[in-house]
Parts: sequence; structure tokens; C-alpha cells
Amino acid sequence: MTSFLPNNTANLYQKQPTDLHTTSVSLKYHNVKSFAEDGLLATVMAKTPLPKGRDAFTSIHVIAPPLAVEDDTAEICVSSIMGDKMDIPKVCHRLNSASVNTMASAMDEYESIFTMGERLILEGADRATLVIFVGWEDHERTGGDFYAALIGMLPFRGLNVALLTQRKSYHDLLKYASPSGVFRIDAGDSARMGMFPLKAVFGPLPDKVIKKNIGTWKNIKTSKYVDHRDQVAHPTTPIPFKIGGLTLPMLTHNGSYDNSLASLSDMLSTHYDAGYFPIVSSGETCDALGYGPDVLEALNQPYGYYFTHKSGESYKCWSNYGTKELFEQISLAHTLKLTPVIIAVGGGVNGNCIGLIAAMTGSDLVEIPTTPMHFNDATTSAKKAFSLVKECKILSKNILGAFYIPKLVFCISETFLTLSSANAHATVGEACKTMNMLGVANSAVGESDYFNILGAKEFASDFTKIVQNVGGFDELLSFINDSKTTQMKDDIINIGKEIRDLSNGCVVPAMNKKGRSVRSFVSLAPTGSSFNSFGSVSTMVGNDEDYALPPPSKIVSRNTGSEATIQALVQKRRVLMHQFRKHYYDLGDGKVVKIKEFLTTINKEIVSAKAMFLAYSDPFEKYRALLFEYAHTLGHGVEAFANLCYYRANSQDVEIPPEAIKLHGQCVGMAVQWAGAMSKDLGALTGDGFKLHQCFVYLFNRFGGFDFAPLRALFDALGVTREEFVEGVLAVVRRDNKRGYCACSDPSKSVDQLVAQRPGKMLRSEDANAELRYLVEVDEEWQANVLKRAWDCEFDNVADISKDGSLEFVRSESKDELNSSSEDVGDFLWEAVNGLYMGEEIGAK
Repeated sequence: MTSFLPNNTANLYQKQPTDLHTTSVSLKYHNVKSFAEDGLLATVMAKTPLPKGRDAFTSIHVIAPPLAVEDDTAEICVSSIMGDKMDIPKVCHRLNSASVNTMASAMDEYESIFTMGERLILEGADRATLVIFVGWEDHERTGGDFYAALIGMLPFRGLNVALLTQRKSYHDLLKYASPSGVFRIDAGDSARMGMFPLKAVFGPLPDKVIKKNIGTWKNIKTSKYVDHRDQVAHPTTPIPFKIGGLTLPMLTHNGSYDNSLASLSDMLSTHYDAGYFPIVSSGETCDALGYGPDVLEALNQPYGYYFTHKSGESYKCWSNYGTKELFEQISLAHTLKLTPVIIAVGGGVNGNCIGLIAAMTGSDLVEIPTTPMHFNDATTSAKKAFSLVKECKILSKNILGAFYIPKLVFCISETFLTLSSANAHATVGEACKTMNMLGVANSAVGESDYFNILGAKEFASDFTKIVQNVGGFDELLSFINDSKTTQMKDDIINIGKEIRDLSNGCVVPAMNKKGRSVRSFVSLAPTGSSFNSFGSVSTMVGNDEDYALPPPSKIVSRNTGSEATIQALVQKRRVLMHQFRKHYYDLGDGKVVKIKEFLTTINKEIVSAKAMFLAYSDPFEKYRALLFEYAHTLGHGVEAFANLCYYRANSQDVEIPPEAIKLHGQCVGMAVQWAGAMSKDLGALTGDGFKLHQCFVYLFNRFGGFDFAPLRALFDALGVTREEFVEGVLAVVRRDNKRGYCACSDPSKSVDQLVAQRPGKMLRSEDANAELRYLVEVDEEWQANVLKRAWDCEFDNVADISKDGSLEFVRSESKDELNSSSEDVGDFLWEAVNGLYMGEEIGAK
């Protein structure tokens, strides 16, 4: 490993690209005279493009049709590849029999796609793997070729997929749809930014280059509500963001909740002037708070569907987000020739997962974040992914996914008032990662650090300025933790749960005799069903002469008493939510302004940090932008292990204290400290640089959100030992989604990212593939060491300024004895970091 800066700082940082986005996609079709020919594998390997930075494939995974297909040509092909004497590991997988059933449903297709995706990962496929999909003879279904495209997109950091097809004509090799019509992938879809999973096609037809132009990117226009003429009703804050050269509108509405919803409805109706089919997705908490139902009702479309699902990282899996009813509604939208618009209302897990459903079905995507983490972190990444989860055990985080961008990110600022302490800490945990990664990137030294990021200047900033708003964070946490706040929020959520329990789970569409929908009526039931507060069926359908109800078998009866009770509860929830918001504004202008400034600053700076890399340099986060995985290697590991323990605790009826719940960003924040300790142990980060690196998280730890002690207490209650904890985290690290980018010298090593010398400067590698991604090789023993220290709560500290004016870290249990306010420490930290930049010579090592 080495730390270096180039001698020549004439760079890409200053370059201002114009119209830098992919305009077309091409794919080569290669003639193969016979799938039985000798050297078939060598031909496929030679003509399929290698992953960038690799000089060879390291393994072959063959996806073969089920034996029930009884296709001789396909079996000869599989035998030829698997029997080849080439010295390279080979694995053969077979699609399940449901995948080739002529009556296969969308659920059958969905399960076939994901069971195969999981199998590839569990059996060792990575970025250096060549996946060969062997199609079969089936003229109507093109031999299941669409499975190659859908499966190929899933290990989203990159598998190279070659399709061996028996189709008799080319058709459109850059566009695929499943037999059910639900799953669709089109290389011309601008939301994919030119990413297409198939890298080469082989078959009996003559050689040909297939090319397709990418459609024009048509985002949802927000201009009407930027500097709206009525700033009392519609005050908004736009945040500039680009990805892959495309502008992604991000707008925060700072007015009332109702006015925010009205503006959202107006923007969508204007964009989809011929109508659209909204599919609103929410997790359990946002559903109970009423956010999801409120959005669907406000959109006021003839058809709509409300999808609810279990919440949490342990449910970030394909089985939690795919249901028969959901796919039926997407199919109905297509039948009605309406654009299905999937609207993610909630946190980042919901956005990531339902966003992947949008990517797989070719639906438009709109994201409505109700947490800052979803707004500034999840929506600003094109990756939409599930984790690999088995029996509530996270085996690998964010490993099954695709790249797909939303048409709009719309934030209703009043939804942030219902944040939990964990949500707020998760936000600053990710921000501490970013501040340590990028530092003062708009300085001369920062430009020298990131000379290799194309067009970085447009979005570069002093990202450390977030710490100057720590006072607003403290005010937000004080409001969140206030006993009246928690009681009011609990009352609202309990009403939401009561509404859920009283409701039924069935979609009941009302149609007029001409086949036109009046409004789809759906009711809320537990996980995976629907709700819409549009009123009763009789109210919707009106005159029997004009409208017809669905067949009796599709109607779920609900007595008038239950309906009246539900409507009364919905109204009561709205009243309580109004009182809750008033309670917040009663804090007074001083505190409210501080909180708003904190949220505005952290959102703007983190969005800008992502845009600095994603706008032009690396929209798919496979090269330089992989830097945003800093502190995620161990962070994902401890997050996965903690979630397994939450599952165990629930199973064993062991109480989980609220402070023991650590969300993704909190785990990243803790792992920032561990990464800093590893860098110090290596001698790469010492002195003031190390102390300032650690101070970012400790500054925001006055409420204990990054303390390990509550987790340790839960582990002790469950009988989890230190050795089990360390091994449990490292087991996830061994399946980390950064593996495969570069070869490690031995199996006991993995890749990670570390800061060197000071915040904002990353350790670099002599390995070209690793250096391209700011990756360095680390020994598992180093990771185990810091995990053991975390177990002993070594990193449970709070930042303070001592009486002699120096920075010090105080044990969390002694935080009542601090000398300075967090604002004083924040100002000290900001000045000290900027002082390091001012004192550093550009180009110095």
C-alpha cells in the first residue's frame, strides 16, 4: 500500500462536461455454427467483454434450462461447456421447472429470477465471473431468454452475462419481457442510463451489432414550485443533483403537509396528462402514521393501489416485496394503457426495495422520503437492491439489485418531525463518513486530492460545514426524545395499527359498463395488501345503471359499523397529527430555525457529495464512487449481526431497549471509528489527523446514538459471546459486495477503504484495480481486532473541549460532566480541519 498524489495536478476536477450521458447501447451477436462444436467455451470467453480492469474471467457459471424441457441442443451446449478441459472453475445451475411452465404466473417468474440470483451469489459468483445462460427452443417465449436479462441485472455491481440463444430471428435483443408481461427490461429506457446486463449473444444467425438509441430523459418538472408566487403556501428548497449527466429533480416542500401533497398531485397530473396508475408503497410505521394512504388519496387518480410490507433490514428481501396482488396491479396498469408509477413513501429500505420492483417491471419511480437518510443518501444512488436474507439472517447486504433512477424526489419536510432518535443518528452517521472521506473538497488541497473526478468542481464543497449546525441536531433530538412528543407519536401509531387491524385486504375495482374505472377501492390489511380512503363501494359506484361491481368472489364484505369506525379513526389520526405538528412549532422560531438549518445543510451537503462523483465520473458506483462504501464493510457486518440478534430476542421474548436498535447509518457511524482505529494501527492516520477523524462521530454522540454498550447489553442477555459476535460480523464481510474488484493475496484478506493523514484523504493502493476504487487490502485479523475493542466499548465516547482549550474525548457514561457545548466543539472541529488544509502543501505526500 502507498499514499500518493500525482506530480501533475492538471486534472479532470475543473473540467465542465456538457451533455455527458449515454445516448445509445450496443450489443454484439456472434455466430456459432453449432453448440456442439469443440472450443465453444473458449469462443464465448474470448468474445464476451471482460470486466473493466480484469485481464481474465476467474470462474464460469452456467444457467441451464430445467431437465423437463428435454431440449437436446441445450443439453449438448451445457455438456460442451461443463466438459471443457479448460482450467477454470465451473458451476452449473438449473432454472426451476415453474420457469418454463406455459401457465407460469408473474410470481412464478419472480421466484425463478431471485432463487437463481441467490444461488449464483451463494456459490461464489462475483464481478470476475462469466455467467453463460443457455436458452432452449421455444418460439413463443424465445427460449426463456428474458431470464438471462433479468437474472443478469441482479448482482448489481456487475456480472458479465453471455446469452446462448436458439431464436430463429434476431427480434429485439435489447428489449425483453416475461410471458406474464409484468417484468420488462429495455436498454432504451433512460432511467437505466445505458446499463444493460447482457454483454454478448451467441447463436446460429450471422454476426450482427445490435444498437438502440436511449430515449430522452423526461423527469417530472418542479419549476412551478421553485420560487412559487405564493411563498406562504408553497415555500420550497430545490437541491441541484445530476447522475450520469442527467438532472434528477430533488425538491423539499417546507409548507404545510396538506399543501405539500397538493403540489405533488399537481406536478404528477401535469407530467402524466393522459393519466397514470399510482402504486404507493409504505412500510409499517409510515402506514400507521398515515403517510402512504394520504399520498394515494391526494393523487386522486381513477385507479390506484397501496402496498404495505414489513419494515427493517431483516425484511429487505425479495420475498417481502413481491406479491401476487402487486404484480396483478402492475399488469392491470398495462392493460389499461396507463403508466404504472411506483411511489416509495418512507425510509431508504422501502425506496431501495420497491425501486428494484420498478426497475424489474419498467415502471416509473417517484420517491417521497420521510427520513433524511432516504432523501440525501438512498435516492441519490441509482442502485436499488435487496439484501441476501435467509431465515431473517442477513448473509450479504445490498447484493441483489439494479440501477434505476426516479423521475422525482419530493420531500415533505413535516414528515421529518416523526423521525426516531435512531433515524436522526443514522443520518449523521452517514454524514460523518462523508465528511471524513471528502473533507474540504472545494479547497486547492481538496482539488489535488480529487483531481481524477470528472467535473467535480460543480458540486465540490466544504462538506465539514455540517458540524457547524450540530446545535440544530441537538434541538431535533431534544424534540424527538421529549416525553410529550413520544406519547403523541405513540398515540398516532396505535390508531394506525387499529385501522390496520379493522380493515380487510382486498382490491375491489369498480368499473362502469364501458370498462372505465371510477376509482379503485382497496382496504388495508397486514403486510402486502392495500388501502385507499376513498369511501365505500356504494359511494364509488353510484348509480347501478352506470356502473358494475366486480364478481361477488372478488368482493370482501365489511359491515357498515366497521367502515364507520375506520373512517372515524382516520379522522382522529389527522386531528392528532395536526396537534403533533403544532407541538413542534410551539418550540418557537429560534429552535425551529436551528433544526431547519441543520436538516437543510446536511441534505444539501450530502447530496452535493454524491453528485460530485455520480454526475459525470461514475454514476454506477463501480469505480471512484465506490468510495461511498467507506466504513460500510464492517458497518454492514455489524448491522447484519445486530438484526439477527433482534430476531432472536423477539423469538425468545427478550426485551430490546430502544437504544439498542442501531439502524444502517448508525452502524456506519460506529464503523467510521473502527476504520479510523485500523488506519492508526497501520500508521496511516496519526496525531491530529486521527483525533479529528474520530471527533466527527463523537461530536454527534451526546445522545448515545453511536454507543456500543446498549448492543453489548442485548448480546449479553442473549448469551452472545465476543467470539460469536466477531465471527458473525466477519462472515458477512466475506460476502461483501466489494469483493471481486481486485484479487487479494490470500483468502484471509479482503478489501476495504481507509483514511490517511487527515480527514478528506484516502489511503491509496499500488494495485491499479484497487486504486481505481480507493480500495486497499486489509487483513481479517485487523478487522477482528477493532471488533473486539468495540465489544469492550472502547469507542463509546463524546467530544469535548478541555479547560485548557484542547480537544478531548470523554467516556459516554461521564457526558454529564462536559465542559463545552456541542456547538463550541463543532466550531473547534471545523476550524481545526480547515487549519490542516491550510497548512498542507499541495501535492505533498
